[in-house]
Formats: sequence, C-alpha cells, structure tokens
Amino acid sequence: MNKAAILISASLLPFAALAAPNDPTGAPGYTYLQGDYIPNGSVDGTKNDYDGFGLEGSAAITDHVFVNGRYDRLDIDNSGTDVNRGSIGVGLNDFYDYGGADGTGVGYYGTVSYERLGLRNVRGSDDATGTGFGVDTGLRWMVDPSVEINPHVGYVDYGSVSGDGVSYGSPDGWRYGVRTLGYLTDNVALSAEYMKTDYDIGNQNLDFDNEIRVGARYTF
Repeated sequence: MNKAAILISASLLPFAALAAPNDPTGAPGYTYLQGDYIPNGSVDGTKNDYDGFGLEGSAAITDHVFVNGRYDRLDIDNSGTDVNRGSIGVGLNDFYDYGGADGTGVGYYGTVSYERLGLRNVRGSDDATGTGFGVDTGLRWMVDPSVEINPHVGYVDYGSVSGDGVSYGSPDGWRYGVRTLGYLTDNVALSAEYMKTDYDIGNQNLDFDNEIRVGARYTF
C-alpha cells in the first residue's frame, strides 16, 4: 500500500496545477482512439514469448478531466494460454508551456482505474481471473509539434487471481514504459512503445517483460 500511496500522490499532481496559469496552445489531445499490434513480449519466469493486439480510447470531459479505457489480448507462444488485460479509469491532466517553439511544452497526467486480468486455459481448460485497481502517472512531452514522448509509470493490484480450481495468488506491482508518437497530421499519429511489468504472478513470479507495441492513433 505504500507503493500505491506514492503513485496516488503523483497521479493527483495535476490538481495543484489547475489554479496555475498556463497556455494550452500545443497541448496534446485527450480524446482519441488507438489500435496497437504487439509483435513481441516475453513472459518472465518461463521460456515463452507472446504477441497480440491492444485497443485504447480516451475522452476529454473537461479541459483537465478525462476518462480512458484499454484492452489487451495476448497469445502465449507454444501454449494454449491467452491473457486478457483490461482497465477503465478517470484522470486529471494539465499542460505547461515552457516558452519554447509554438506547439511544444510538457503535459502531465494521473489516472485511477479499475483493472482486470484474465488467464485463459492456464491448466488444460482452467481459467483464472482477478480484479483490482491501478494508479498511473506520466508525461506527454511535445518536443516538437509533430513528436510526443510519453514516459509513464504505474502500480496495479489485481486482487486474487483464481477460478476453476486454480489460483495464481494476489499479484501486484509496478508497470512502466515509454511511448513515442509521430504526428502525420493534427489528427493522425503513429506510435511505438516499450513496456515492462513487475507483477509476480503465481509461484513462478511471472511478469510481462520487454513488450513492444506499434500502433496508430486518431485524435478527435
């Protein structure tokens, strides 16, 4: 819970900026849809890799409040096991124009989310599912009007992952990564992302490591 408290505090940093003057010119949009292809990742604790796809969406409620959702489907190589990861959350954001070129500056955000982890066919036809919460924070650094760098870190607690007579304990831990977006137009961007986790799932302390994602985003 100490880890969670740290991330919750960090995710609420945008609150403090709401009263501070800022110039929203060049701020990245928070209403978008994105699709990702996951060509490669590794299940730490086994010799198996995985691939899959992901969907992500976000909608701005006000200038500083947004809701988002994410779903990933992972196919473990040399195994009949599939993994579903999903989340729905609400977040706060703000943007600081540090006086550089037009369209540049640093956006920052924090989110709190409902999380779900599903493991399908983990032992024959057995399934295991856990639900919990996550807190995340990150930067959206517009180094150029057409280039965004998005480092992010989060903490997630999936509760008890169990079902059909199989239990994978109560995994929790860190997730972190960095995403780069290249904007082809004001609305269309291409994305590349690297992610790692430290969840310790089951007796083998399984994690999703060295995950590579490439995708496309449409901002409304």
